[in-house]
Amino acid sequence: MVESLLSVSGINLFGHFVIDLQVVNPLLNPIMAQVATAKHVPALTGNKVVNGLRVANKNKVVVWKQKVLDQIGVYTVGGADSAWTKDDTPTGAIIQVTGGDSFVGFFMKLESGFEFIGRRPGAGNRSGKNRLLEDQLENGRFARIYGFSFEGSYYDLPRPIIFLVHGDGELVAEDLGTFSAARSPSPTGLTGLAAADFDFADGLRVWSYDKADYTVRMDVETGMFEDVLLAATLGGGPGGMDSAGMSARGMSARGMSARGMSARGMSARGMSARGGGNSD
Repeated sequence: MVESLLSVSGINLFGHFVIDLQVVNPLLNPIMAQVATAKHVPALTGNKVVNGLRVANKNKVVVWKQKVLDQIGVYTVGGADSAWTKDDTPTGAIIQVTGGDSFVGFFMKLESGFEFIGRRPGAGNRSGKNRLLEDQLENGRFARIYGFSFEGSYYDLPRPIIFLVHGDGELVAEDLGTFSAARSPSPTGLTGLAAADFDFADGLRVWSYDKADYTVRMDVETGMFEDVLLAATLGGGPGGMDSAGMSARGMSARGMSARGMSARGMSARGMSARGGGNSD
């Protein structure tokens, strides 16, 4: 198997797909509206000025403060003297506003009326290619990861963790297109390991990333609210700490793990490493 200079220095995630948790990002393909208004529009006709923008033929306008509830919706502007046509916009549709004196860059969701969601004001004016995590969500999916390899060593995770991955990954036990029983090790370009004293499970998949890539990590806890919320947050339940004496804003979510251990505070060398150069 052909390798690159980064084959071993990359991060390989080993796991299986999570079929009941999917990435759904309706912000990727919204309906584009030229303007939105929070004021009642007396006559939905003509090329009038709406929220600072003179609308023209085929422009789309979002109106959601009409006195007649049936008039709330997304409209397509006709000619100079023509009535606007109300679009058949499905419930749950996402609309992005691109112009006007206000609401530029806002995303709106159509339910019984409209509600604002998504990016902060002015997001439509963002420039550059720094949407690193946002771009990762496109075509992403979640997988339960049991371990990872890095710089020639394999590390077992104490408990499986859900990570954002892309594509189908590759079967760890598949060599040159022929599936075989799990063996140790698979090609180094696939796993990053030159030797191992263990077997990978059949059907295990691997995804490769650079250590600087952006991702989403989810540590899943299941149980009663008393255990996963009260005890984890208040230290022993409602009687363990006066909830009024602890400011929710004063406690950093990054500073406290639900398991009581910071992910950043655990050294990879302190974990169990297998299949690499570590002799312990």
